[in-house]
Amino acid sequence: MSERIAGDDDIAATESTPLVRGSENATSAWKPGHSRSPTLASVGSVISVPRAHSPSTIVNLIYLYVLVVSATGGFQNIPMTRIYEDILCRAYYGKPPDSAEPIDEGECKMDSLQSELAYLFAVLEALTAGISCLAALPWGIAADRIGRKPVYATCSVGMTLYVLLIIIVAWFPDKLPIRLLWLSAIAHLFGGTPVINACTYSIVSDVVPESKRAITFMRVHVTSMVGNLVSPALASAMMSATGPWPVLLLTLALWIVAILLIGFLPETFEKNLHSHSEESQSTTLKARSIHIINQLKDSLSIIQIRSVILVLCIMLLSYPVAMCTLQFMVQFISKHYHIPLKQTGYIQSIYGVAHIVVVLLLIPAISHLLDRPTAPKWLRVTDEKQRDLILGRWSYFAYAAGAFILGVSPSLPVFIAGLLVMSLGSGSTSFFKSIGASHVDAEHRSRLFTIMTLLEVSSNIWTTPMLAGLFTVGMRLGGIWIGLPYLGVSLSCFIMFTFSLFVQPSPNKSEDEESSPEHEPIAGNNE
Repeated sequence: MSERIAGDDDIAATESTPLVRGSENATSAWKPGHSRSPTLASVGSVISVPRAHSPSTIVNLIYLYVLVVSATGGFQNIPMTRIYEDILCRAYYGKPPDSAEPIDEGECKMDSLQSELAYLFAVLEALTAGISCLAALPWGIAADRIGRKPVYATCSVGMTLYVLLIIIVAWFPDKLPIRLLWLSAIAHLFGGTPVINACTYSIVSDVVPESKRAITFMRVHVTSMVGNLVSPALASAMMSATGPWPVLLLTLALWIVAILLIGFLPETFEKNLHSHSEESQSTTLKARSIHIINQLKDSLSIIQIRSVILVLCIMLLSYPVAMCTLQFMVQFISKHYHIPLKQTGYIQSIYGVAHIVVVLLLIPAISHLLDRPTAPKWLRVTDEKQRDLILGRWSYFAYAAGAFILGVSPSLPVFIAGLLVMSLGSGSTSFFKSIGASHVDAEHRSRLFTIMTLLEVSSNIWTTPMLAGLFTVGMRLGGIWIGLPYLGVSLSCFIMFTFSLFVQPSPNKSEDEESSPEHEPIAGNNE
């Protein structure tokens, strides 16, 4: 889900900070007054939190959590870009960071400054991805041993700390060097978005039967897209009225809301008695070390099927598609088409609405058409897994075509048309994650999803530097070459399309398997 998957939140904040106080203070839109929220401990001591047990209620809570978490990306990226651009701009013109004298945004679009801004965020994303990769597999194993919920909560606390550190560095530009922003990546040692995504898919797989898993994954994806790509429009509207700081502070409040939502979730993981008795015998340090090594070997043992390997290769190349439509697109559109940053959120939201239409209306309609008895023989595909595979392949082709249009677009309307073509690729990740999960047993699914998410995020180690590097080269070359980053994204999407041609669906399971306990609606499985 990010960033990003991967990602950020959206629900109303509990902070009482006034967003604006008219035009009395020219700086009020940038740094509103401080306020304190009640601590989580105090809230937990007063409120008795009811927990959901119905599978449908659990899934609905997951949808709400995903909506909140994913929306934080829209509320964070645009104001964060504008705030740090302003800090660099003041340094460029030799003005004090805490000066109340405003600098027009149009004066901050020089190639050198934009290149430095892209580099600043590229290093942050690469560090974040690298640290997340180091933390992802251990936390994934922990989710299969101690349960999904504690890991879920720990990761959310880590993301709250991440946003808080970003705010602190930006709040004190006169006292803290701007590159201290990179230190905020340490918060991803708590798991970060890769583990949040893996836990999300694990909880869904715990409570949803396999026959409904693909469509549920897709709904999770749609919910993420709603939050990720509609929230920028809300952020743009809010920034026009309040400036960037209240929007960035709202991001922090939303992560706190996400943590509170986890309190309503039950633990969906049930450890079997055999593994529990084995664990109780592992009392010595040596035994525990050997057990952890065996767990790692066991995790890697799932990478033996060709289709799973190909799906993992696709995940390794998947992040450019996400990054080129999130924070990078905000900076690219503002630079290339001379649009204020606060208005770029509306364009992102067009892409978000198109995603929703494609996943909720177009893909189900096409899927139904392929399954109709009256459909031509050459068009009819009755096997659900084969149908998902075909739709997934064409989704990556649409991504490649759309990204190419973005790269060569001479005007904003053509750029938007490219986004609409790219939206036809919606659901591709959900299709292939479901196909990959169908190849492994329930006991290893959480680790498989962790590995998938780990590879997705690890691709960000090279994605953001690649986009920043191509952007810098494109600005130097000028003309149509400014779209070079999107041509690189198009190439990565075509490679994913090629890999997808060799992926095969898993063999159909028997009726007994399908009705086995691992597919019961109430929790009890690993993924």
